[in-house]
Amino acid sequence: MPGSLDLETRKVTRLALLGSDYRGVNPELLCQAGDEVRAGSAVMRDARRPEIRVAAPRSGIVSKIERGPRRKLVALHIDVDDTLAASEFIPPASREKEAQREFLLETGIWSSLRTRPFGNIPDPAAEPAAIFITALDAEPLAPQPALIIEVFALEFRAAVNALARISSAPLYLCHAPDYKPPFDAASGAISAVFDEGHSAGLPGVHIQALCPIGFAGGEVWHIGYQEVIALGHLLLHGKPWLQRVLSLGGDAVNNPRLLQVCAGAAIDDLLTGEVCGGPLQVRAGSAIYGQPLDPGQACLAAGQRQLTVMKRAAAETPDEDPGAGALIPGDWLEALAPPGIFPVPLMRALQLGDAERARELGALELVEEDLAALSSACVSNSDYGLLLRRVLDQLEAAR
Repeated sequence: MPGSLDLETRKVTRLALLGSDYRGVNPELLCQAGDEVRAGSAVMRDARRPEIRVAAPRSGIVSKIERGPRRKLVALHIDVDDTLAASEFIPPASREKEAQREFLLETGIWSSLRTRPFGNIPDPAAEPAAIFITALDAEPLAPQPALIIEVFALEFRAAVNALARISSAPLYLCHAPDYKPPFDAASGAISAVFDEGHSAGLPGVHIQALCPIGFAGGEVWHIGYQEVIALGHLLLHGKPWLQRVLSLGGDAVNNPRLLQVCAGAAIDDLLTGEVCGGPLQVRAGSAIYGQPLDPGQACLAAGQRQLTVMKRAAAETPDEDPGAGALIPGDWLEALAPPGIFPVPLMRALQLGDAERARELGALELVEEDLAALSSACVSNSDYGLLLRRVLDQLEAAR
């Protein structure tokens, strides 16, 4: 069995799967309010591609299914009950691509993969130009992957082998200069070192450097190191990994530290007794690349590794218009942009909604997180992540 992290485990009573985490999926629920669900069991699938399943991160009772306009899924809420056993799985006996993909689909781990462009869950029949494992995190106060991967070295190694088998495309293992994660040379994985400041851990940076996709019409996939460990845990132990490591920080947090939490944990449960009083801003990620949480987002998003809580002046309110202010160029914008991206021309194209110009400037290799630092620094108060998503939606619809 794997080792254990010497970290505080924060228990929560509630969690949720957020509909916004599964772009390109038309969710078909496999449960209803009041049902028991077990960790690892499928709670929804894609109506168009039913082999894509999303699994419950912990066992419990479905407490509420929250829907928005036009019956769109907002969140599936679960009251945690750890007396219910987790689901068990049999790892594939075959090393063939089809068997490996089927295991990822059956366990729900496939839904942890994301595409560039657009940030969707990949089609199970698709072939990427490359696959990227993000095994570094350069944001301030983020969990250090080395600490976590070393405890689960066997799981990580097993998962790298499996991911190498789901496609003949190159598999890039992206890591920091001072830590090379464990993997078998026979897997064919390619070690790639990144040291580009706080943006070094962004998948968009890795893709732009190793497999640019702007004009080739191709697609690449990426997955985070904690999701890789989750896959390895299933492969070696037949049960889901019930914890994730989260960094809790910011000037409004009384005791910044790392915590072990369940995926999708209720944010109110995590912050109880942890923050000072007064108006607060909660960000998913660091103070630099984190994105302000939507007012209705009550639970951690998929893959979220960091929660930053900052004090906010009582009069400060979010700007309702995401892109109406004037853009003033400055050298600081160059420093905050992902390497290879010309920030001012891209920001102007996004403000104008010029999808073709944004594509020429590398928009297809980006998602919202890549532009969060520019949104924070720009005096226009523009939300470039939201503007980017509008442009990506135009480009995707035109395909």
